[in-house]
Amino acid sequence: MVKTIIALMLTMLNTINVAPSEKAGNTQHYEDVRPIHIACGEGYEYECVENGSSIAIEASYPVVMLRYDDENNFSKLNKALADNNKSTKEYQLKFIKDNLEFARESYDVYDEYYHPFESRVKPLIHRGDTVVTSILYSGFTYMGGMNGDSYYYGENYDTQTGKELNLFDVVNDRSSLSYALREQLEDIADSNVNLDEVINAEKEYSWTLDYNGITFYFMPYAISPIATDVVVVTLSNKEYPEVLKNEYKVTPKAYGVELNPDVPFFYDVNGDGILDEIRAGGYASGDEYPGCVNLSVNGESITQEDWFFDYEATFVHNSDGRNYIYYEILREENFRENVCFDVTAGVKKIGRYGGGLVTTYQSGDEYFELHDALTDPENFYLGRVTHTLSSVYGWKKYCIGTNGLPVTGDTMITFNKENMITFTLLRDMEFDVYDEKQASIIGKRTLKAGEKVIYYTTDGEKYALLKCQDGTLCRVEGGFDSQNFYYTVNGIKLESVFDGIFFAG
Repeated sequence: MVKTIIALMLTMLNTINVAPSEKAGNTQHYEDVRPIHIACGEGYEYECVENGSSIAIEASYPVVMLRYDDENNFSKLNKALADNNKSTKEYQLKFIKDNLEFARESYDVYDEYYHPFESRVKPLIHRGDTVVTSILYSGFTYMGGMNGDSYYYGENYDTQTGKELNLFDVVNDRSSLSYALREQLEDIADSNVNLDEVINAEKEYSWTLDYNGITFYFMPYAISPIATDVVVVTLSNKEYPEVLKNEYKVTPKAYGVELNPDVPFFYDVNGDGILDEIRAGGYASGDEYPGCVNLSVNGESITQEDWFFDYEATFVHNSDGRNYIYYEILREENFRENVCFDVTAGVKKIGRYGGGLVTTYQSGDEYFELHDALTDPENFYLGRVTHTLSSVYGWKKYCIGTNGLPVTGDTMITFNKENMITFTLLRDMEFDVYDEKQASIIGKRTLKAGEKVIYYTTDGEKYALLKCQDGTLCRVEGGFDSQNFYYTVNGIKLESVFDGIFFAG
């Protein structure tokens, strides 16, 4: 069943870019290679039972796109990703169409015990830089019975040309690859399995390009007649220098890798030349029990209970050589927080930091949710909802500091235009005029009742900037009167000064 699903999925995906990759002629030096900014997430479609609101069948499809001007810097790659998003969505819509009648029939039989049929595909960015973009897709299909089927597949792109890379675009030759894979699989494979046949039959596995080498994912039953989990083999550049072509060994100094909790990740975290096995797992909270994050390196683990609804884990290699795991957990009212661990030597929790990687949504005819991937530890954005004058989502730019926690040089939070609220003055009031370039107050200005101002930005703690209709900025001080339980602006009740304020939660 799993091999059939994988074969179908890979066949569909391989039709997108069937031509061999155009070589980008990568002659970049180490310092010339930088991470690129990528956002990824899932779209969602479903159908209900006949004459009812219960879901009969549902599917998610991956959405991956470039962000922060890199969609223009690497337009060919961005188009290839968009084409793949569209193709995979069509595949998932076909899954719903082909199985809807069967799902509804199953619902009629099982009724209250029915679990919707589903097909989900989630993208995880394993490498994203100016040389290579590599994505691991985690899939799950359920069509009744006790369990569903999980599968994984990789897609790898030349970042400069947007062309999908095939295996022998990136490896030197079949013989060196086969030797390395046989050496890694001999102690795992069943004695009756012909490893040469498995290795030569590329349908039995998928692969991703990593910052430290190349990783292969062998499907259940591929190397053993007994059902097993996916078998993950990483051929590191240090241990097998002859496998990868040199142009694909060039990486940025700092980078991040999105982790799948069900798949081990191999990386030499302590620099001893031996790959370490990292598992970043956990589970969300239930109605009466807390959630848990469970991080292990070579079996040494740390477990922490907490109340949260979902989590994402990212491996981070910083330019100073230290390695971290960032767990981003989702709490009530969409509050996100990063729980940070150092895995350079053992497993050690180093702290927490409020805010999550920037999340964006699209609604309407097509709904999907995207979050930034932490591909660049020296240049990323964390967002959160602030409540200085109203509830508004915004973000600051960060890098990972020497202590492993996010550090920002930004004083003010950035709002995008869609998040900016327009207030109407309910009374005449004098404000400080603020020069953004000088970061100082340069005068006073009285705004009249009925004038409109845009809530432009805030430091998230005390101060906010308002943009007048002529572009002038005014700085105000927000606060909260705990005795009378209301928000204030310059010491006056906020609701008596502005119309249009909005607080969530």
